[in-house]
Amino acid sequence: MKIFLDEFGIFLGRKKNRFLVKRAKGEKTEVLADDVESIIFTTQGAAVSASALNLAIKHMVQVVFAKYGGWPYAILMPTAMTGSVRARREQFLAYNDERGFILARKFVIGKLANQASLLKLMAKNRKPTNAELAETLYKGGRAVDDIIIRINEEPASKIDEKRQTLMNLEAEGARIYWDSIKQILPAELEFPGRQTRGARDPFNAMLNIGYQTILFPEVWKAVSYAGLDPYAGYLHADRPGKPSLVLDLMEEFRQQIVDRTIIGLVTKNVIKPSEVLVAASPEGQILNSETVKTLLTSLQERLDTPVMFNGQRAPIKNLIHSQARRTVRFLLREAEYTPFYLGW
Repeated sequence: MKIFLDEFGIFLGRKKNRFLVKRAKGEKTEVLADDVESIIFTTQGAAVSASALNLAIKHMVQVVFAKYGGWPYAILMPTAMTGSVRARREQFLAYNDERGFILARKFVIGKLANQASLLKLMAKNRKPTNAELAETLYKGGRAVDDIIIRINEEPASKIDEKRQTLMNLEAEGARIYWDSIKQILPAELEFPGRQTRGARDPFNAMLNIGYQTILFPEVWKAVSYAGLDPYAGYLHADRPGKPSLVLDLMEEFRQQIVDRTIIGLVTKNVIKPSEVLVAASPEGQILNSETVKTLLTSLQERLDTPVMFNGQRAPIKNLIHSQARRTVRFLLREAEYTPFYLGW
């Protein structure tokens, strides 16, 4: 399980082999350290004891400090990590041969395949009640499939020579995907199209929390434990402080973990558009705390949901770690890389 510390005045301490969470109103919760996978702070108004951090390190519990919008600004992990130096050496060498391009292409294909799959799934579900909308969604899915064909036709090269081509095709797919998603969202959300950091509309704000607070730390952990450098990616260009490989590997998981969950919450009216936003808050958040709790709980459930991929049935979070290890095997030239993709 994950412990979310999201309230002003909350305290994380230690009681023997347990984490102790004290809330401002006096409520106390104790959680056995063996049951905790990660601890995520999303408020600047929290306090934590050194003893609690020591317990987290001892039990290999990842501790994430994130801004309220979701972006992690610090991650505490044990210094002892698995993986070999050889994997990291090959990761850097691959940047200048065809392996960097092949991996980048696979990451984009995984993302697009999941976008197409999700659109077709939504089309199938809506066909009995709205045939016209279903056809629009099918059409969007097929258009994304066509882009995958074009990407597969790109000859191998060094990633620096092909990155822009891949990014342009990925952007073309994203436009089709988000235009289609917009068709099924409640009009009250006033979704303007996909926006990343700084988005003030409720749907983008929810997506950003999902990607940054839930998916990012999980992929970071998988990449680190696989012995890879989180900052040395291929699809995303190098930039100081930019964890490019984590962003690369996130691409093929965004749709099936975050998009699908949040779309389900708003289209089933679990999260009501009229109740998503807050007018003002001490920390500048735009989503109300109940919405954030519902989001985090639902996204955690999705991470724990078993799915079938590549002949293996496992929770999606386990497959994130499998994909990181699969990346290592590809870099060591021991196996091909198959992008994560779920059918519809």
